[in-house]
Amino acid sequence: MNLKQYLKDRLNFIVVYFVNTFLVIIIMMLDIIIRKESLNYPNIIYALLLSILFLIVLIVIDYGRNKKFYKIINQGLKERESLEYIFNIPDNITKEQSVFKKLLTNNYMIYESKLDKYRKMTKTQMDFNNRWIHQMKTPVSVIKLILENESDQNIDEDRKKSYESIEEEIEKLSHGLEMALYTLRVNDFEKDFIVEEVDLINVVRNVVNENKNAFIVNSIYPKIVTNEDLKVKTDKKWIKFVVNQIISNSIKYTKVKESNDKSIVIKLYKEDDKTILSIEDNGVGIPPNDLDRVFNPFFTGENGRSCSESTGMGLYLSKDTCDRLGHCINVESEERVYTKVCITFYQGKSIYNF
Repeated sequence: MNLKQYLKDRLNFIVVYFVNTFLVIIIMMLDIIIRKESLNYPNIIYALLLSILFLIVLIVIDYGRNKKFYKIINQGLKERESLEYIFNIPDNITKEQSVFKKLLTNNYMIYESKLDKYRKMTKTQMDFNNRWIHQMKTPVSVIKLILENESDQNIDEDRKKSYESIEEEIEKLSHGLEMALYTLRVNDFEKDFIVEEVDLINVVRNVVNENKNAFIVNSIYPKIVTNEDLKVKTDKKWIKFVVNQIISNSIKYTKVKESNDKSIVIKLYKEDDKTILSIEDNGVGIPPNDLDRVFNPFFTGENGRSCSESTGMGLYLSKDTCDRLGHCINVESEERVYTKVCITFYQGKSIYNF
């Protein structure tokens, strides 16, 4: 609150003060007139000026006394993240302000108590989910290993197809558990990433190899195009997660297209001071009205409604991860023709280089 606001807030008191002063002067003048004595105008003006001077002194003293209080309150109005300013409010300025500070402090303590309760509940739930996901990954890996051993045996064609179908479903389950795990970890992203020089081609090959069963079962041909080894500064684990999400999406929406020529082309190339990783499929594409919302959480769009596997979280987590890593991700698509996702790694412009 500045001086102008302070005066505006106390306008009623100032008006009453002047009215009271003028009434006193008028009553004194009437008394003099009744007694038929001559008026001494210089004395009247002197009394009025003296009264105004006392008022100004009172306003200046009171404003100076409360200035620190107003400054901290204004700081609190601008604050968006912390409530610690409450404890900086000075004590014992006025009774009213002391009560005001006590009210704010009590509200803050109630807020912190409830927040702490929810923090503990959230941490307990996250710890349980984290542990449960890790426990589920073990039986999934065991089932996958058993299926691989059985597939190597001499079995009839029907049983082999059944095993392949089970393997595909196990891959989906494994992928879902992995997404759930990363969804939990993304909240503590700053505690769980290591920046290093990462060979992008190795990351891509690992992801393609992990999804080989899905490629084979759905007759999708992956193709990697690059003319050089490209290294970028990023977190290997998180960027692998992003690439895996994009390739999984490409498989998901390419396999449902009725075509004998299904493919996913992965290109790595440099462009000026940028390294670009593009993943393009010739699947069902994205409708134009859905394209601007593909990075929204839980948004599945028209394609997601026809695909029960869609969660609407893959691209959202990919975008969130890329933003945290300082990379750029964008999607372009033409319905029933193609979908292309590009991740841009900046060489000179990075959150890790200052």
